[in-house]
Order: sequence, then structure tokens, then C-alpha cells
Amino acid sequence: MSTEFFSAIKHGDQDEVQRLLRRTPDLIHKKENGISPILLATYHGHPELAELLAEKTVTLTIFEAAATGKRTHIVRILAHDPELVNAYSDDGFQPLGLACFFGHQEAAEYLIKAGARINSPSANTLKVTPLHSAAAGGYSGIVKLLLKNGADPNVRQQGDFTPLHAAAQNGNVASIRDLLLNGADAHAKSAEGKTALDYATDAGKTKAVDVLKEGITKRFRIHANF
Repeated sequence: MSTEFFSAIKHGDQDEVQRLLRRTPDLIHKKENGISPILLATYHGHPELAELLAEKTVTLTIFEAAATGKRTHIVRILAHDPELVNAYSDDGFQPLGLACFFGHQEAAEYLIKAGARINSPSANTLKVTPLHSAAAGGYSGIVKLLLKNGADPNVRQQGDFTPLHAAAQNGNVASIRDLLLNGADAHAKSAEGKTALDYATDAGKTKAVDVLKEGITKRFRIHANF
């Protein structure tokens, strides 16, 4: 039964999920490899299903609340246990990273105010920080928020991938500009030996390519004057 339930979640099959829950309500409390139904739906790109599952869950965890952007729940949870702001989920992610990856800016703002560590990497092989998550998701507003609050623009995740690499690969011009203005190294290479310009070029992101070339040229001129 659990296998059918988790398979239906991964496929975003709301009718099947609800049918199985009517038969076995306790499925809402089951986990797959430490991942709850709400998080599983979120991870597989089914936010509406995640909302449905959240409505059927009596108490959300800090991770579920962050991943679904439920600021009110986050406030309530942290009021009871402030230390949870920097807790790690079973799969190694922290609340701020989850809020950033799924584009929940209000939740991210509150978590930062509540003491979330801006540059803390995930406790898994990805070693991804909130800034990586925001850049990978294409959320320029959150990228700006994190940089304003002290995020390291040159932090590295698995494969020596930087936030600028992610923004370039996505063609997120606003984030590229903000990262460069805050000191991101346009010449930094990933473990593949590629720069942000290489990733933008490979992905066919012409506007990103232009912005990166402009940034590299400006920096070269600045250093040449010293």
C-alpha cells in the first residue's frame, strides 16, 4: 500500500492519492527513505498535491512548512522551539535552503530574521547552500535577499559549482548582475573546468552571455587601472 501511495505522489495523481488515503488514513504519516508525503510531492514538482497533503496533516514539521512556504506555521513552530531554524531534515536540508529552492521569499525572510545560517551547506553530498538553491530555482528576489544578508557569492557546492554558475546556466540575468555586483568571481571554474560564461553559452542563454562578458570586461578595466 505504501509503495502505491508514494508512486501516486511522485506522479502527481491526486485522485489516486486521495483514494488510498480514504482506504488507509495512516499513510499520511508514512515516509519513504525519511521523506514525508508533503516533501515528496514538493520535490517532484507537485505543489498542489503538497498543499492537499498539508491540509490532511495535523502538524507540519519545520521542513514541510518551509518547503511549502507556510510562514504562519514556521512562526508557530519556531516560537515553540527556536533551535529548529537550523535543524537538518533526514535528507540533509535545512529550512532556509528548502524555502529558497522552492521560491518562498516571505518564508525565507522570516527564517533569516529568526537566525537561520545564511552560508550553511546541506548535510548531504550536494553541499548546497541557500544561495545555490535560490540561483538554481531562478528566484532573483531571494538571491538579492540572501546577498543583502551576507551570503557568500563564491561559495561552492558539489562539483565546485557556484551560485553564478547556476544563474548563468538558467539565464537569470537579474541574479547574474546581483552576484557580480556583490563580488562573484566570473572566472571561477567548476570541477568540469567551466566558467559561468561557459555554462551560459552551452545553455544558449544569449542575454546571460552578454551580461557576463560585460561584467568580465568591466572588472578587467578596473584592475588594469591599478
